[in-house]
Amino acid sequence: MLIYGKEIRESVKEEVKRAAQEHQMKMTIIQVGEEGPSAAYINGIRNFARDVGIDVTVLNFASEISEAELLAKIDDLNRDPGLTGIMLQKPLPVHINADLVVNAIDYHKDVEGIHPFNLGRLLTKEHGVKPTTPKAVIRMLKAHDIDIEGQKVTIVGRSTILGGPLAVMMIAENGTVTVCHTRTRDLIQEIRNADIVVAAMGKMNFITADMVKENSVIIDAGINFDENGKMMGDVHPEARAKARVASAVPGGVGVITVAELFDNLRILAERNQGR
Repeated sequence: MLIYGKEIRESVKEEVKRAAQEHQMKMTIIQVGEEGPSAAYINGIRNFARDVGIDVTVLNFASEISEAELLAKIDDLNRDPGLTGIMLQKPLPVHINADLVVNAIDYHKDVEGIHPFNLGRLLTKEHGVKPTTPKAVIRMLKAHDIDIEGQKVTIVGRSTILGGPLAVMMIAENGTVTVCHTRTRDLIQEIRNADIVVAAMGKMNFITADMVKENSVIIDAGINFDENGKMMGDVHPEARAKARVASAVPGGVGVITVAELFDNLRILAERNQGR
């Protein structure tokens, strides 16, 4: 059975819309250069913002901007008392240190939940903003009454914005978690052992039917585009068909991710009002 994210997104949207009537919220997106997939994601954010009545500004800089200039602009945004959240659209040009730029964002305005301070709060299970795609994965599982507690969870991918934080969040839900990556021995067996598989490596159709067991749950958080520009996941359609439950691509986790970004903005607005 394929599961989708539209109803979940609409539920979060209504919650954010109500919050926007009580708290003033404003978000700025920093984009360096232009890339097709990035533009599509930003358009999705603009549309969501319009629906909930939140002001979103996109600052687009030429790909030649220096690291120092970009850091200076972030410092200006940090100092803006009317700005609730800052989002950094990736990828950045190779001459800019992405980690340095993320660290420069005031963690009180880190709408993506990727600043080291906010990532650290995951380990102590404190309330606050969390990385958006991991949040979307957890919300999707819970919305479809899929138990995490006691389940063997295999996450394929260990990025600092997806696989890594998701592992911590799954452990907080009492899952038994294995994180796989390019150095994992016998990757296929690790995936076959899983009750819940989360694909998060960004390789189109990487997980095939022979790699998953019958009646497993597969959540595909991969976003790839084929030669015709069609969005594809990390999981082959035959593998999805073998699962008891599998998330759709497109229309699955990615649909919820934008909603989670605005849910984080809501959390920041409520927290900052109390400061």
